[in-house]
Amino acid sequence: MPKTLTIELPDEVYELLEEWAKEMDISPEQLAADWIKSSAKRIQNDPLSRFIGAIETEIPNWGERHDELIGEYLLRELRGEKDDA
Repeated sequence: MPKTLTIELPDEVYELLEEWAKEMDISPEQLAADWIKSSAKRIQNDPLSRFIGAIETEIPNWGERHDELIGEYLLRELRGEKDDA
């Protein structure tokens, strides 16, 4: 059964949400709900989540930032930069 969630957003964030929703011809509420569902599904199906806490590292929040960190590594690799690690 669907649940209702009420959130408070800063005006500038809601205005962006309204703008994007208008471009997609949906309501801001529907866009936000779709966005949350998509994010939850992505997090739930994250193939690296089973490794969170299994690897000791000096990188803070690597478990939450692994996509960002892997992207940075791949970008450095494409540029031919040497890996510091």
